Amino acid sequence: MGFEVCSLKELIADLQSIDGSLEALREPFSHFHCQKNSDEEDFFHNKMIDYELRNKARTYLVMDDSRIVAYFSLAIKSIDLQDMSKTSKNKMTAGESSATSYSAYLIGHIAKNDGVTEQLGKTLIDMALERIYLAQKHVGGRIAYLDCKDILPLRRLYEQNGFTYFNTSKQSGLLQYYKKL
Repeated sequence: MGFEVCSLKELIADLQSIDGSLEALREPFSHFHCQKNSDEEDFFHNKMIDYELRNKARTYLVMDDSRIVAYFSLAIKSIDLQDMSKTSKNKMTAGESSATSYSAYLIGHIAKNDGVTEQLGKTLIDMALERIYLAQKHVGGRIAYLDCKDILPLRRLYEQNGFTYFNTSKQSGLLQYYKKL
């Protein structure tokens, strides 16, 4: 599996330097579908470029030749700790048990294209964490986290890759997992 990871930010910059338009993205992006998770497909087609242009997240396209096989998005976000026990807060924050929030790297979106048969979960997590570790090296940080639906294969995937469940979001109902860096 010789995948190439392309930064959407760099792709946008390259296209804008050529003709100022992002029209060239329309055709290759139209082939990405994720019927298992319509939220991920909606993000890809309707929000991803806006998030990139507004610096809300960085998205990475995982390519095989000229085909988009998957993508993931990273951001920095504050985790709400108000409903966590002091013991859980201590484990997550290195002793900041009175903290009500904590900044962390968010793996905000992660999805593979419907036509892809390879199991890419661990590979995508490793690619995302590689970029998070690079950011951590330059700016610090202690935690990476993600939200996921309560689906057993997803929970197992994240747990097998070192993530620990810590909360269910009151806002979204999604399970939240973290990993110490």
